[in-house]
Amino acid sequence: LVVDAEGKKMSKSLGNVILPEKVIKDYGADILRLWVSSADFTSDIHLSNDILKQLSEVYRKIRNTCRFLLGNLQDFDPETDQVPYQRLENLDRWALHRLARLAKNVEKAYENYEFHHLFYAIHHFSAVDMSSFYLDVVKDRLYCSLPWSQQRRGCQTVLYKILKALTVLMAPVLTFTAEEVWDYLPGDKEESVYLEPWPEDIVSFYDEDLEKKWKPFLELR
Repeated sequence: LVVDAEGKKMSKSLGNVILPEKVIKDYGADILRLWVSSADFTSDIHLSNDILKQLSEVYRKIRNTCRFLLGNLQDFDPETDQVPYQRLENLDRWALHRLARLAKNVEKAYENYEFHHLFYAIHHFSAVDMSSFYLDVVKDRLYCSLPWSQQRRGCQTVLYKILKALTVLMAPVLTFTAEEVWDYLPGDKEESVYLEPWPEDIVSFYDEDLEKKWKPFLELR
């Protein structure tokens, strides 16, 4: 049952109905889809303008993360510039491990129809793992290292793998955003993100030992 901010049932007689058409006009279709995915449909679902504004901020964080990744891949060719996993720095492998963990959690959420879990997982990965930590740390390598150096190309390799997988993971929910990101993704790819296979290969990046090694550092930080 959809209810308003005060928990009252939405009905025309009360005049508290928020029409989907108005949400799409004011915020865009992806915000409406994001609201649906964020709701636990096993109980009453709340909808209000404040909730939509909060979701807009969440969406903006995810979108800005994708924009940052794309912006730092403008001179990257996946066919010639990728660095093998074994030659990546420890921090880069940690980021790929977090990506593998995200994919595992998102796939489980889709299979169990627990869409609110995948909503929080993707938001946490974008806001915390990426924006607040990894992307903040690697800016020096991206901006100051020689363009063709292994340090920079290694980082770009990780950004490319993360962006490609993240776009596929979020595509069932953020359909228009995912397709827009996919259009700008470098390298050979399917014509549409919806023709791209599920990123099962990134499971190989999962590394429990790496997780344990970085946990004390992140707690201290």
